[in-house]
Amino acid sequence: MEPLEIVDKARWNNVHTLLFTSLGLGFFMWGTISSIAPLYYPSVNNVYFIVAPIIATIVGDLIFPLLSDRLYGRKRTFLMTMSMYGAGTIIIVASSILPSLTSLSPSKPPLLYLLTLGIVLGVLGVEGEVPVMLSYAAEMMPLKYREKILILAPNFDNVGAMVASGLALLSSALSSSVQLLALSLVAVIGVAFLIVVRMKLPESVRWLYIKGNKEAVSSEIKKISPKVEDIKERSEVRRVSLTSRFLFLVVIGVSQYLTYGLMAFYIGDFYFPSQENMIVFIANLGASVAGFLATLIIDRERTSSFSLFSFTGGFLTIVAILFSLNTVRVSPALFYSLLFANMVFSEFGWAVRTIYEPLLLPNSNRAFLIGMVRLFPITLSSLSVYYSSYLSSPFSYVLYNTVLWALGAGATIWWYLKGYDVKRVSLELTSQSKLPVTK
Repeated sequence: MEPLEIVDKARWNNVHTLLFTSLGLGFFMWGTISSIAPLYYPSVNNVYFIVAPIIATIVGDLIFPLLSDRLYGRKRTFLMTMSMYGAGTIIIVASSILPSLTSLSPSKPPLLYLLTLGIVLGVLGVEGEVPVMLSYAAEMMPLKYREKILILAPNFDNVGAMVASGLALLSSALSSSVQLLALSLVAVIGVAFLIVVRMKLPESVRWLYIKGNKEAVSSEIKKISPKVEDIKERSEVRRVSLTSRFLFLVVIGVSQYLTYGLMAFYIGDFYFPSQENMIVFIANLGASVAGFLATLIIDRERTSSFSLFSFTGGFLTIVAILFSLNTVRVSPALFYSLLFANMVFSEFGWAVRTIYEPLLLPNSNRAFLIGMVRLFPITLSSLSVYYSSYLSSPFSYVLYNTVLWALGAGATIWWYLKGYDVKRVSLELTSQSKLPVTK
């Protein structure tokens, strides 16, 4: 049996559990570290404090995936990204402890600069490894579980953000530096666990196969499973050009990424600062619950149908929020309910992205192209956060989100008509790649 066929048909074992644990912890770290700046923003009230991490995201999404594809593979890239957010976390801890040792304020220079540096380093690492983690999951998980893992593992991003906002709520009566310390200590514990897990990981067999390293392929295959199981594979997909696939991923990425960030993190910062922690918590609670629901739905639906359902649902719920904004202050329960529902569909949209991004892009430069796809929503996110901070009313703010959801819904309608289902299809076919000759 060919090596890639063994990967696709392997029975679930301890190695796959280890892979999933690594991915889940990595995404948890992403959610935790990425939440620190928005949650701490009310103490700073400077838009550049939340724009700087977004710029770090852009840099990380380009550099680390390129290094992973071309030079270091998946496992060694993880060691680099972990060192980045490990260092960032230590700096964040220091900036939260120093106020109690000095008369300096954590929300004012020079500690503010130190904190920003820590957050930027942290975000650079966690954001930079997201395309690598998606590539790794797509390349190494058996076909029977691949789509579910591509949904479930990234959902721990929402869990991390929910835990971070929950800690902020619990410590809201304490000083801002104590809140910051609580958040950073969670990140420290996560990094420690992640180091232990990732040192035991195998390298991606598909990455080694592309590089023609036959000896390493044989070695890593032995770590996976000697047992395989029959799987009903599909062997045909509709031909869609790489340009069309790339543009489709860009549009749904812009739609989902911007609306999630703007509604989950920044609407409270800009318009309802007294409710910011609760808004972040409710939003990520909805997203976290939806991530587990999506793993059940994906077994029963074609991926093209699921993508259409996700983005049209997001559009309809954001329209409902648009026309209920006057209730936020007088009756927040309605707003929170609609926000929860919108974040459910946002997470479904995120699940669509985490399935399609690694499966539709070619083997040879998968991680880098995922980073390139993400470059568009992340760049537009930084511009959107800056622009929306000057909008005069929450109605204009949510209207902007409504337009973004409409773009995503339109793209998924096109894919439903012109695209293809990727379930139980080998990665070489879903990505429409040609198999290389192994040396």
